[in-house]
Amino acid sequence: MKTNIIAFIVILSASFCFAKKDTIILGKINAASNILKQKPPSLDAFLEAMPVHFKHYLNQTGKYAIIDIDEVVNQSNLDLELENSEIFKTTDKELIDKPKYSLNCTVVEFSENENSIQNPLDGSTRLNRDIFVSVTMQLTNRANPSDQKTFEVPPLNNSWDEDLFGSATQRDFQSRKKVDQFAKSAALSMSRKFVEGFEQKVYLYGKNGDQCSMLAGYQNGVQVGQRYDVFISKPIIHPITKKTLAGTQITQIGLIEITDTQSDVSTCRIVEDFGINTDVAPENLPIARKSNR
Repeated sequence: MKTNIIAFIVILSASFCFAKKDTIILGKINAASNILKQKPPSLDAFLEAMPVHFKHYLNQTGKYAIIDIDEVVNQSNLDLELENSEIFKTTDKELIDKPKYSLNCTVVEFSENENSIQNPLDGSTRLNRDIFVSVTMQLTNRANPSDQKTFEVPPLNNSWDEDLFGSATQRDFQSRKKVDQFAKSAALSMSRKFVEGFEQKVYLYGKNGDQCSMLAGYQNGVQVGQRYDVFISKPIIHPITKKTLAGTQITQIGLIEITDTQSDVSTCRIVEDFGINTDVAPENLPIARKSNR
């Protein structure tokens, strides 16, 4: 009984440890120089709204802690001033790991077309705005800049009408609201593409004693000596509505070390085993993720 309790505590602790978020520094979202030269009317409003929505959607996944580059600078200045202040007492504090990744996004295409439409019945004028945008994202390992991933976001296009009534301030407010909604949809698409590319699932199979295989090899960046946490994920069911929620329950069940790698498959030694089982349906195979241990 005592052994079972200890094993349960170890597995539970591992689950909390593995739930640690990847901290990513989000750089400024800029537009390519050729777009800046064209000066599209809605570009500034789009670039202003995009980072707020993009950060929100990535944080909402529960997998990442996104920090704006400006927040890093501001926080460092704040910490420095607090340390030098005689008002506050100095206390011991637990420091979190420095962000491992930096993420930079670039608007590589921003085409905007405006057409004025006049209503012959009342003489009113309406502006039709049509915008096409394309964005790329580049994730860089800060400890190893050569380790990079690029994510191509599917191009986005939207059009809407704006009434040209009222003061210039009212018309600008109406336009910025429309652009903000467009930036919000673009940010959602970007976050989904990022999660899809960053969280590529790598499965384990063929467990035999303390050996197993991993469905990824050197063409996926796997190297001999690397360690991977092994976990299973299950859908979260709402206890009242019984609906399946968006998130998943993650439980760490082991740790493996790469002993040999080929182009798309690797051989692994099981270092820790809290219930690794590959004798299951393909969709239920354990998943591996590079470990910091």
